[in-house]
Amino acid sequence: MATLQSIRKHGAFLVIVIGIALFAFIAGDAWQALQSNQNAQHVGKINGKKIEAQAYQQLLEEYTQAISFVRGTSSLTEAENAQIKDEVWNTLVSNSIIEDEAKKLGLTVTVAELQAVINEGTDPLLAQSAFRNQATGKFDRDVLMGFLADYQDMDPEIMGPEAVEYYTNLYNYWQFIEKNLMSSLLMQKYEALVVAAQISNPVAAEHNFNARNTNAEVAYAVVPYTSIADSLVKVSNADIEKLYNAKKELYKVDFETRGVKYIDVPVKPSQADRDELLAEVGEYATQLESEDELPALIRLANSEVAYSEVPVTKNGLPADVASRIDTAKVGLTYGPYYHQADDSYNVFRLLSKTQLPDSVQIRQLQIADADATRAQFLADSIYNELKNGADFAEIAAKYGQPSEAAWIATSNFEGAAIDGDNATYLNTLFGMKKGELKQLSLGGGHLIVEAVATTQPIEKYVAAVVKRTAYFSNETYADAYNKLSAFVADNQTLADLEANAEEAGYRLLTIGELSNAAHTIGGVQGTREALRWAFAADKGEVSQIFEAGENDHLLVVALADVHKAGYRPIEQFADMFRMQALNDKKADRIIADAKHVQSMQDALALSGVKADTLRRVNFASPAYVSKVPASEPALSGAVATLAEGTLSAPIKGNGGVYFVQVIKKNNGVAKYDAATEQKTLEATAARNINANSILSELYRKSSIEDNRYLFF
Repeated sequence: MATLQSIRKHGAFLVIVIGIALFAFIAGDAWQALQSNQNAQHVGKINGKKIEAQAYQQLLEEYTQAISFVRGTSSLTEAENAQIKDEVWNTLVSNSIIEDEAKKLGLTVTVAELQAVINEGTDPLLAQSAFRNQATGKFDRDVLMGFLADYQDMDPEIMGPEAVEYYTNLYNYWQFIEKNLMSSLLMQKYEALVVAAQISNPVAAEHNFNARNTNAEVAYAVVPYTSIADSLVKVSNADIEKLYNAKKELYKVDFETRGVKYIDVPVKPSQADRDELLAEVGEYATQLESEDELPALIRLANSEVAYSEVPVTKNGLPADVASRIDTAKVGLTYGPYYHQADDSYNVFRLLSKTQLPDSVQIRQLQIADADATRAQFLADSIYNELKNGADFAEIAAKYGQPSEAAWIATSNFEGAAIDGDNATYLNTLFGMKKGELKQLSLGGGHLIVEAVATTQPIEKYVAAVVKRTAYFSNETYADAYNKLSAFVADNQTLADLEANAEEAGYRLLTIGELSNAAHTIGGVQGTREALRWAFAADKGEVSQIFEAGENDHLLVVALADVHKAGYRPIEQFADMFRMQALNDKKADRIIADAKHVQSMQDALALSGVKADTLRRVNFASPAYVSKVPASEPALSGAVATLAEGTLSAPIKGNGGVYFVQVIKKNNGVAKYDAATEQKTLEATAARNINANSILSELYRKSSIEDNRYLFF
């Protein structure tokens, strides 16, 4: 059992006393969605293979449980849950793609290879796990092996339910890591195979060396495209279409999207709502002055700040309270007052100020027995032995309990509601001096605690705080809903919304490409139903009102466009290609006007010309021309081929048409070594070919269908 203590940051007593739940999360409302979608039980397809909703849900739970275990919490935000859903899907897709490729090549990962990685202990998945050596902070195979042995031998009847739960959760966490290690190793094998296929040759090596080692000082004359008015150049639809077709593959999308326009109405509290809340907080201010049962009063007031009988630092108090606490007097009530930063109404009563350590290091023994008299006798006996100089570690070993000391910091419990036995326990700990021994009877059990060390005392406070964020009433919400409902009833088409929204006081917002993999519309939480509607509606259709956010948003959506999978329409890029076509036409005009140019002097006489010099121009990197300004790869390429004193032909660049003359070429001090240069090229190729680039290419060639939005 001692192995467990090197894994856990805190002893079992923290699990018991503070009651951390590690394994309670069930992701989203997926099963409700499953029950309502009996005819569609698949969340998607990967290369023709259907992914069952139940299988995806199981992966979600495994991942969420692992995250919750590592964090020591079962509470995740909606945004965190959405991120987990995407990570699980992306992992599922990438693993499936790699497994298919590996199967074709006969690549596998053996148990022996997995064990070798565990023995080495340097894989990031292991380094970030809970199985670390406390002294080094690094993954420790012996800690893992010790835990697995303890898990196999554990006796639930002896250990108790809390320890059994922790062991079970930790074992499930290890299985999660082990499975991900197997997938990671397979990816590494495939990546290594692809990287090993990269080779170079002497010709490419010499060219690469010269491109990097040779640079030039050049004089240039440039006629910027901006020197010609757009009105002097005509661009046809055929010109735009030609440019689009040349780059068409860049605008291919493998999944459907929707173009939507929507009205988002955040419901805000009215002045009447604010006046009512201020009056309510004022009543609690009066009660705070005389009330003795403060925990009950704070709960009754629905305060957003939990009441703790354990002193906390300023970090454990809201910013507005912390800024007033030093000038507050013990026993007095402050407020009510308004705090603009969080739109809240507040009142607090300072109950005490005290100097206590921020952290204490303790070790502890737990004594429990079904027979209360026997438990008390045993606790007294152990306590007296320790008081008389018995060795703590020997006593702990005798009763099968850990003897390692653990630090408890105030930050571990700040912000939590703490009273009763929990408050008694923590107040005892933080009130102890170094070397002091205490015996406590809590919750029918007994604890013997020794303070091993404490930090320097700091200022701590106990305050009863009523904080209430301004919120709208049912009447205010109904008014906002009815107003929007009347507007929607009178505007049943997208054209109507576009024509009348602004006059009615609403903003019509636009999303050009809404994917069904999105989790929100316009960043508003709780808009999953609106997303489903968008992918089922007809173009031009207007939705009903969706209640979204934390029941504080009203949303109306109109479907503007349906973008099928495939090439995006040219209209989406017309403005960009029109600008490029304009520059191309201007370049042709400039080049035509410069037919007589035979020298740099001729180039400098051109209309609108700008001139300067550039230093250290080489083929390995694009030249940057500040006179335009623009990055000009074509300029670097042309300079590499010019001899000293030679004037170039017209060069069509990104910002204008150039004439370049090499003043001087310089060679670097490096000496050419063919073997070294070839290895450099191969290493560069290897850096450019990594797991992400490989997966992106495989993904592009795969058939992926993502229908999670129908379920999750």
